[in-house]
Amino acid sequence: MQSGFGGGPERWRNEREVILEAVDSDGDFLDIGCANGHLLECLCQWAQTKGIALTPFGIDYGPRLVELARQRLPQHANNFWVADAWDSQPPRRFRYVYSLYDNVPQVLLGEFVGRLAARCVEPGGTLIIGAYGSRREPAFDVGRFLRDSGYRLAGSASVGQPPVTCIAWVSLEVGRSEQTTHGPARPFGAPLASTEAE
Repeated sequence: MQSGFGGGPERWRNEREVILEAVDSDGDFLDIGCANGHLLECLCQWAQTKGIALTPFGIDYGPRLVELARQRLPQHANNFWVADAWDSQPPRRFRYVYSLYDNVPQVLLGEFVGRLAARCVEPGGTLIIGAYGSRREPAFDVGRFLRDSGYRLAGSASVGQPPVTCIAWVSLEVGRSEQTTHGPARPFGAPLASTEAE
């Protein structure tokens, strides 16, 4: 099992490669909640077969997971940080930023998307929000949520019927720009109040 997924490599690729529908050129790719880096590693490999070069970056709240990601991608070890997705401030912005919708409670999702757009995505970049479901429970419709929240989508895609994976993406030039952030940001790598549970 990798990244909490036990469905086998073919199903893993089928249900995760759709993220690359939002990727149309080379660039740095930041995964918010990167876990052990397995998804990032796969996305970079799959993108390469399409002639696209992605450089992986990731943050996660769990120090042990970040260390596993660094070990998995040693040539990019300096691109992974221990950080909280909600209030951390990256040292720079990225061409692509990916986050699952349930990194925060749904009541905070609209504000979370605004924070990521304001803090993490470079001008002309793409913010990708994803959701995973199962054959018994469809994935959350992130595209509908973003539209209902006032964003103009640059695109959306899904896998399965009912969908087991849904993604939607917003261009920083296309999505609404009036989103604001609230409260002080914590620099990447700053100490956190607690560590990963045993």
